[in-house]
Amino acid sequence: MQGNSYDGLEGFDMALADGELVSFRPVRPEHRKIVAEGMSALSFESRLFRFFTPMVCLSAQQLDYFTEVDQSDHVAWIALSSDNAGQTGLGIARFIRLPHQPRVAEFAIVVIDSYQNRGLGLILLALLYKMAVSKAIDTLRASVSLENKVMRRWLARLGAVGQYDDDGSYTMDWAVAGKPPDLTLPSLQRLKAIIVKIDEAMGQNVVPDPL
Repeated sequence: MQGNSYDGLEGFDMALADGELVSFRPVRPEHRKIVAEGMSALSFESRLFRFFTPMVCLSAQQLDYFTEVDQSDHVAWIALSSDNAGQTGLGIARFIRLPHQPRVAEFAIVVIDSYQNRGLGLILLALLYKMAVSKAIDTLRASVSLENKVMRRWLARLGAVGQYDDDGSYTMDWAVAGKPPDLTLPSLQRLKAIIVKIDEAMGQNVVPDPL
């Protein structure tokens, strides 16, 4: 694992469980083309679960919004793989602080289908957890499709609590500050181990670790 300075934030490389090395970088405008191309690597179901509509491509306005982030109220990181054809986007994770609830942020993670179930999503989630703590976020909130049973189980195993909102949507709140989480949960133990690896990859403990 190798840490690299990246515009004031630390980018880093980390191996997946199968040994493949993946680069993690804060999202910047120059990732626009990679983000756009990543849509083609998502199945109908993955697009539906992430965007709640089976959109085929992102609009110019959406690409602006997803790549021109301040890394404070809107934090986003991208997972990249380098091959002979250049960098390929493997996944992206972000959270956006709610203006009316500044200690709550909505978050989302998407991983291209060929890299799902390989541990990449958990690394991205651990990274969001660390960034949220550093930005004084107490709660990470996800809007989850009722059909997305995998995500609902995954977040529940990390201690997230779900509820139906007034508009009929389903959200899950995950406390990242305040009362310590139940570390007897195996998924949280795995998350803790990944956070330690991220610290090592960055070369320093750059974010307070509440776990």
